[in-house]
Amino acid sequence: MNPIGYLGIFVGAFLEGEVVYISAIQAARAGYIDFYGAIATFFLGTFFTDWFYFLTGRKQGRRYLERSEKLQRKAAQIDQLMDKHGTLLLLSYRFIYGFRIVLPLLFGVSKLSLKRFLWFSLLSTSIWMTVYGWIGYYFTTWLLEQLKSGNVVIGVLVVAGLIGIIFWAKGFIIKREY
Repeated sequence: MNPIGYLGIFVGAFLEGEVVYISAIQAARAGYIDFYGAIATFFLGTFFTDWFYFLTGRKQGRRYLERSEKLQRKAAQIDQLMDKHGTLLLLSYRFIYGFRIVLPLLFGVSKLSLKRFLWFSLLSTSIWMTVYGWIGYYFTTWLLEQLKSGNVVIGVLVVAGLIGIIFWAKGFIIKREY
């Protein structure tokens, strides 16, 4: 198998999670890379990404907070959220659209211990990869079957509907924040 594919998966996990992961699963299904190698590489890339941002927040975060009142307020909100809903936030941060980078940075700035972040990072990444792996494997299988059987319209409508739901949810979340 081509090692460049695994390097692409690792780097892609750092840059864009879901699309790269689903693409890696499809590349493995097509025989371009090993299925378990793709999953392991993506897991390591995702885990490395979380820790990169967490440790960056831990090392550099306070210095940036001191420069900005807005960031200080955000960090205070994260500390309050961590006190109130820490376990839920640590389990779900990978699923919160638009916060995949910001939350590990803020976790690093917060009072969260390295050990607690380690365990929850492993657990949340495993849950996230299971959910998106299942979606990537089974949804794309269904979609390809629809396209092969000539049901192109159904496939296009489903994809367009999903894109619409994503944009609606993003707009709804943004409106609630402000």
